Amino acid sequence: MKLLKILLVEDSPTDAELTLRELKRGGVVCDIKHVDTEHDYRHQLSHFQPDIILSDYSLPTFDGLRALEIVKAEQPDIPFIFVSGTMGEETAIESLKQGAMDYIIKGNLSRLPTAINNALDRVQKREALKQAEEALLLHNHAIEVSATPTLIVDVSASGMPIIYINHAFEHVTGYSKEEVIGRNWNFLQGDDTNQLELEKLRQAIEEGSASSAVLRNYRKDGSLFINELYLSPVLTNPNGKVQYYVGVQNDITQIRQYQEALERQANYDLLTGLANRNLLKERIKHAFNEGRRSGKVFTVAFIDIDNFKRVNDSLGHSIGDELIKMVAERLQHCVREGDTVARVGGDEFVMLLTSQSSEESTHVVLQRINIEMGKPFPLTKKQLTVTCSIGLASFPRDGDNAETLMANADSAMYRAKANGRNNFQFYAKEMNAELGERLSLENDLWHALERDELILHYQPQINMFTGEVIGMEALVRWQHPTRGLIPPIQFISIAEDDGLIIPIGEWVLRKACEDNQQLQLDGFKPIRVAVNLSARQLVQKSLVRTVSQILAQTRMQPQYLELEITESMIMHNVEDSISLLSKINKLGVQLSLDDFGTGYSSLAYLKRFPIKRLKIDKSFIRDIATDPNDAIISRSIIALAHALQVESIAEGVETVEQFEFLKANGCNEVQGYLFSKPLPIDALRIFLASNPVRTTIPSAALDF
Repeated sequence: MKLLKILLVEDSPTDAELTLRELKRGGVVCDIKHVDTEHDYRHQLSHFQPDIILSDYSLPTFDGLRALEIVKAEQPDIPFIFVSGTMGEETAIESLKQGAMDYIIKGNLSRLPTAINNALDRVQKREALKQAEEALLLHNHAIEVSATPTLIVDVSASGMPIIYINHAFEHVTGYSKEEVIGRNWNFLQGDDTNQLELEKLRQAIEEGSASSAVLRNYRKDGSLFINELYLSPVLTNPNGKVQYYVGVQNDITQIRQYQEALERQANYDLLTGLANRNLLKERIKHAFNEGRRSGKVFTVAFIDIDNFKRVNDSLGHSIGDELIKMVAERLQHCVREGDTVARVGGDEFVMLLTSQSSEESTHVVLQRINIEMGKPFPLTKKQLTVTCSIGLASFPRDGDNAETLMANADSAMYRAKANGRNNFQFYAKEMNAELGERLSLENDLWHALERDELILHYQPQINMFTGEVIGMEALVRWQHPTRGLIPPIQFISIAEDDGLIIPIGEWVLRKACEDNQQLQLDGFKPIRVAVNLSARQLVQKSLVRTVSQILAQTRMQPQYLELEITESMIMHNVEDSISLLSKINKLGVQLSLDDFGTGYSSLAYLKRFPIKRLKIDKSFIRDIATDPNDAIISRSIIALAHALQVESIAEGVETVEQFEFLKANGCNEVQGYLFSKPLPIDALRIFLASNPVRTTIPSAALDF
């Protein structure tokens, strides 16, 4: 039992002792402080902090009513009981009115323990009631001023009307209390609300249980907000059925928008809006499950934009991004509903064709892609033409899991690139070996420069009318430690894809200048050396400085260096190309246009380029003696060179008939196997020293 602190106001020690004895007899465990003056009473009241006060009515210096008055003024919650032998009935009633809990006649002290317990119990209940009232007021106030919209619904009444809303509800919805009270609780719903969510709430109300739902609600002004509504029963009627529900609304519109944004970022490509790799993976997984269950065939197409890095390097990343978006839009036009187009890398896309049931129907999609990609892309003042390489793999023939199928489609895409780009290839088993070979070469190529494995071969260029060697073209080779001599066709495309073409191109330029300068120092007649520039070198801002530094470091005169560029390279960004080539030309370096006739050049632009010579591509030379079209094209290029007052040079000359045709039509220079294959530097020295051209070409052809 709790120790009870009792303040006893009594002037008679005998009566005080009797009171204490009676308390002990009644089982009251207490700590009693005995006072008989007002001063001591006030002191103990504040310091002792009694649980209850027992007071005589009559005392020498002050009376019990005064003691009651003091406690009600200072600590009104302490119960006060009179214990007196002199109180009349009227006085006792008056004391009860003023706040005393009870009065005990000293002749009947046996009732004191019970009176104390009753008094303490009344105080406890009164305190509990007070706290409950305060809590209710607090709750009511809290609901009213809460920022959370709250409503109370009478679910027992017809139509389940709203009987209460707080200010937050008015603020969020735009409706006033007068407009809401009496209306059905779901009046905020629109036609697009999820009926399953509404049914969940109706079922909870029917069962008298709590529930929650996410609803599409509309404010008074018609604007949408996503409402997370919690309904909870709060009061039952005499029949035991729930009568009222309190509803708490939570506007989660911004949260939902944020979640949707996160979902978009997680599953969709931000640039194009296409599915990304994550979403593609899920859809491929679903396609596999469906395929295994029903035997349905589907195809994965891996699509890579050809030479996309050239676009970025020459026109800038903003133009590159615009191109990616336009390609994405066109690819989407090529597929049916149910198919997926995803962007999985910078210029890489994947199509998941689940609506195509045969290889023939897949070919239809490929034809659409060919048509869409064949249309020019209006990105610059001059429209851009783009091609792509596509690899395809089908379930179940080419793989029984996502990783294998994607890898095989990737292998097929690399085969398409190896076959000259701008084509498609269906997967075949031997492609994995080819891809492994490519990856191995790619890894070795990273070390080729540092291990000094690259070498140059030089193919002599011959004056058509004198037979003299007037130049040579530098052609890079890779002397692999285990594979032997690797031609450029097997590794240059890898270097372009990996960005190694920049350091390799700079090495070729430096080495060619060093070798040519050394030939001159060794007494050979000065000739020019032609070096091919890559598209990525051409857009390097440091190219002019690099050329100038290499010429200075090797001490080779600039007129003995020729840089070969292709027409497709300079037509990406004509004005920048003209500016760059003019700066290089001012160094004294010669420029030639390589592979002329294989691309698209505007004659209006061509005459603005500081070109020294046009190079006729070997594809026109091969059948020049038998194909009238090749003959006409070659003759036209030579005539164009004359008109522009530049020289012409033909590559790939292998027969006397080709040579005679070119000579008859006024071509200035030639190179090809008819005269010499590309030679290592030591073999070139021997060739230059012997100058065997006069004996290689019939005198009738040379005519000198």
